[in-house]
Amino acid sequence: MKVLSHSTARPVFASSPRTLWGVGCVLSWALSSVALAGETYHVAPNGSDSALGTEEFPWRTIQKAFDELEAGDTAVVHAGIYNEQLYVEVEGNAEEGYVTFRGEPGAVITAQGLRSEDNVIYIEDKSWIRIIGFEIRDLETKDGSGIRFEGSGSHLEFRDNLIHAIHGKNAMGITIYGTNPDEPVSNIVIAGNEIHDCDAAPSEALVLNGNVTDFEVVENHVHDIRGVGIDFIGGEDGIVDDESGEKVARNGVCRGNRVERVRAPYGGGYGPGIYVDGGRDILVERNHVSECDLGIEVGAENPGVLVSGVSVQGNVVTGNDKAGIVFGGYEKKLGRVTGCRFLNNLIRDNTGHAKAEAEVWIQWAEGNVFRNNLVIGREGTKKPLLYSENRDQANDLDFNLWFLPGNNADAEFVWGGKSHTGFERYREATGLDASSYPVDPKLAADGIHLSPDSPAIDAGDPGVVFAEESRDIDGEPRVRGAAVDLGPDEAR
Repeated sequence: MKVLSHSTARPVFASSPRTLWGVGCVLSWALSSVALAGETYHVAPNGSDSALGTEEFPWRTIQKAFDELEAGDTAVVHAGIYNEQLYVEVEGNAEEGYVTFRGEPGAVITAQGLRSEDNVIYIEDKSWIRIIGFEIRDLETKDGSGIRFEGSGSHLEFRDNLIHAIHGKNAMGITIYGTNPDEPVSNIVIAGNEIHDCDAAPSEALVLNGNVTDFEVVENHVHDIRGVGIDFIGGEDGIVDDESGEKVARNGVCRGNRVERVRAPYGGGYGPGIYVDGGRDILVERNHVSECDLGIEVGAENPGVLVSGVSVQGNVVTGNDKAGIVFGGYEKKLGRVTGCRFLNNLIRDNTGHAKAEAEVWIQWAEGNVFRNNLVIGREGTKKPLLYSENRDQANDLDFNLWFLPGNNADAEFVWGGKSHTGFERYREATGLDASSYPVDPKLAADGIHLSPDSPAIDAGDPGVVFAEESRDIDGEPRVRGAAVDLGPDEAR
């Protein structure tokens, strides 16, 4: 596909969950409760860094807390404006627990007027750190982040922060760069944050890049971004020495995030809301992605990179400009996508742009499975439901529902560069989707859930086995009838 370039100014580690057929994830990091008895300190606008740091006599700057806390300690930052660029100089440990920096409602860290080459919060080679509940804003930068981690370490939690107004170029929200080839960044939780109005291009608003493993990116709201939304990267030059090809974002979960209005102002505009670019063994499930250039993409931009073990399941991908779900390397000479699974997604109305590609766009990819999905075109469009660019690539498509409202008989399918008008002609010519359905799915009024009379109910592949703990888009059991339903909703 069109070139998506990413910042290579700094390196990153990656993590991903080992996926199971139709299940996706065996890893699920609960937000850690490790916090042993330690001291609690306070920071307030009326304080003094020469004070005791108690609630009655608080410190004045957050940097004082970033310099002074010990393992197990907590700094409570009271409401106020803190004009600082911060460097975390302390860390916790497994025995005594996290060092926790907790912002009370109204605690704002602003970098307004400060150094453009720095970040708002910077962490390097530290472990057992929590940053919770801050508003982080006002950075003018050429390559900086609201929160940036580099090097190696473990047990990092960034939760419930509001990060915005990060402007310039490569102006990112949360950045994890695993740059140490010998030791990864691991056990990461990025949860409940809101990231918006960032000039991330040509980089990403929320990214895990390089030698990073064992992570959860859950329930974040990423919106109004120039560039890419959420990204899991491997194989970029300048990040980490990796002759093995193994030191990529891996063994992780991307779940329950909402990503909206992510668009790239370069290369013709192909910014994905959620992107796995060179990562592996990652579960991408139960996310809502809308109004982006592309919805969800699994790709491999860098030569020699092989992306595998990614499971994209139970997502709602609607109203994006040029494609809903995309997978494969975008050129023959670049990386490949193989052994990935795309299950039970809703892909709808993703071809409204004049330069749209298709609801489902397959590039250089083989050995992937695409099943139990609802693919619904945009009424009145002349864009294909399916576009596969390259011949002689074996991907398994079946038990899907394909429907173009208004003129379903004229729905276009392009396979190996050859166009077929109508589902039956496509099926006959390719031998694919033998058990699929060219019918109206009869969605409920919200356009996501299934109506009681939907033909998608109990219509999924009986050969797909889901783990008992697997859930649908509402958090309900994944299989409740005779067979799994198509799409992200299990109706009964």
